Amino acid sequence: MKQCVRVFCLALACSTTSAFAVDGVFEISAVCAQFGCFDGDTSGLPVQITQPGSYRLTGNLTTASVNQDLITVSADGVSIDLNGYSLIGPVSCSGTTLSCSSSGSGDGIEAINQTDIQVRNGSIRGMGGVGLIVGAGALIEQLTVSENGSGGIEAQAPGAVLRRLAVRENGGRGVSLGFGSSYLMDSVIFNNGAQGVFGGFCGNILAIGNTNGNACVAIAPNRCSVATDCD
Repeated sequence: MKQCVRVFCLALACSTTSAFAVDGVFEISAVCAQFGCFDGDTSGLPVQITQPGSYRLTGNLTTASVNQDLITVSADGVSIDLNGYSLIGPVSCSGTTLSCSSSGSGDGIEAINQTDIQVRNGSIRGMGGVGLIVGAGALIEQLTVSENGSGGIEAQAPGAVLRRLAVRENGGRGVSLGFGSSYLMDSVIFNNGAQGVFGGFCGNILAIGNTNGNACVAIAPNRCSVATDCD
C-alpha cells in the first residue's frame, strides 16, 4: 500500500510540476501536454495559452493529424521561445513544381486575433494548415517554416516585424503580410506553392522559385526572381 501511495504521489508530481514557471518562463512539452501544462490548458493537444507571459518549449511537439493545431494562443502579450525545438505535423512537400502529400486545418501556432505575440528560435514543419498565424504587432524571428500544407506564415494585421527566417516549400504562400505596415527582412523565401511574399514591406530578402512570384514594397535591396516583384 505504501508503495502504491508513493507511486501515485510521484505521478502526481510529474503531472503538475510543469504547471509552474521556471525562472518566470512556463514550459511546454509533449509530456505536460498530456495533463495540461499550466492553468488554462486542458489535457491533450493543442496546448492552450490563455494568459500573457513567457513560454518555452522543452521538446518537440508532434501530431499525426493534418487537422490538429499544436499551440493556440488566446491572450495578448505572449512570448514563445521554441528553444531550438520543432512543431511537427505529418505533411511533406517537395518538387520543382511543388506538391504536398496532403493538407488540412491544423496550424502550428494559431494566434489569429491576439496582439504583441513573439515567436522565435526553432522550426515549424509539416502542418496540414499554416505553420504560424499571428495578429497585430507580432515579432517573428529566427524560424525555419517549411512543408506546411496550406502556407508558411500569416501576419495579416499591421505592425508585425519578421526577420531572419527560412520559409520554404510550403503548399500556399510563404509569408502573407496582407496590406498593412508589416515588415519582412533578412530572410530566404524559397519554392513555396503560391506567392513567396504577399503584401507589406520587405528588405534584404532572397525570394526565389516561388509560384506566382512575390509582391512586397521594397524599402531596402532585395533579390527576387523578377526584380519588379519586390522592388
